[in-house]
Amino acid sequence: MKTMKTKYMITASTAALALLLAGCSQTTEPEGGTSPSTKPAASASVDSSASSSPVASGSVSESGSGESNGFEPVTTKPGPDVSVDAAFETMKRLVAVGNKQMEAGDTSTEDLAKFAVGDKFASTMKTLNGLKKEKATAKGGVEVEEISGYSSSVIEGKKELEDHVVYLEVCNDTSNVEITLANGKPGEKPELLRAILDVRAQYDTELGRWVIAKTEFKDGGVPC
Repeated sequence: MKTMKTKYMITASTAALALLLAGCSQTTEPEGGTSPSTKPAASASVDSSASSSPVASGSVSESGSGESNGFEPVTTKPGPDVSVDAAFETMKRLVAVGNKQMEAGDTSTEDLAKFAVGDKFASTMKTLNGLKKEKATAKGGVEVEEISGYSSSVIEGKKELEDHVVYLEVCNDTSNVEITLANGKPGEKPELLRAILDVRAQYDTELGRWVIAKTEFKDGGVPC
């Protein structure tokens, strides 16, 4: 499987800088306790919180170019040969949005809502608002490498939708991140700078695009 790198936003409470530096956006375990190492049953359901998140305005483009700083949703139709790539591309674009907003102290939701829903959207906004409130800055950017991924079926209503959910494993590398506190002092770095992150992505049939619903560290923190 090909390996890809990108900047990844740090999504955790600023009250715990160690977790913030680790890129933590820990949420509840993906439905059924699944991760990329254990394939879920075809009866898994789509995250019901997805439709409750704000929907960004602007045109939709698979290429990622266009209005709103080029941050456009990934609209690739699900399929056995494309869903994993589409999910990771969505992660990359979410990463780009988060990095840009964290460095600028931007707490707007328009671009973020194109790529994150439910728990992921809420935890990311909590981090952005916390950084702004505490007047802390995050520069350098976290890097994430795709380790593995697979697609699976979900049940929406009474219909089974094949390849509409993807589980990814990525290596979350915070080695280059520098946190500066409001007093000008550097934030403390965590002991584990590279850790495996489990990611759940799904194709939202109403929005017609891929979104990231949940992320969490594997087993509380596994090095990569």
